[in-house]
Amino acid sequence: MLLTVQQRILLALLKYGSLQNSYIAKRVGITEQHCSNMINQLSKEGLIESEFKPPRRINRLTDKGAEIALGLEEVSEKLSKV
Repeated sequence: MLLTVQQRILLALLKYGSLQNSYIAKRVGITEQHCSNMINQLSKEGLIESEFKPPRRINRLTDKGAEIALGLEEVSEKLSKV
């Protein structure tokens, strides 16, 4: 299943819990700048919430984001069995 960068970010947060942008970027395979842009977009959509804990920003899924990520995970697992 081909996933968008935003979908891969949601799945990374589902799998690993709260993460800094740098860790998300490494797990998803994108630059930190691109990750920051995607995190901002996902935050505007209400799927991720960020908290600044100096000197880092920590990101986690909202309930809505977790619901979507769980759905993506479920579909991905079903497709991998086909």
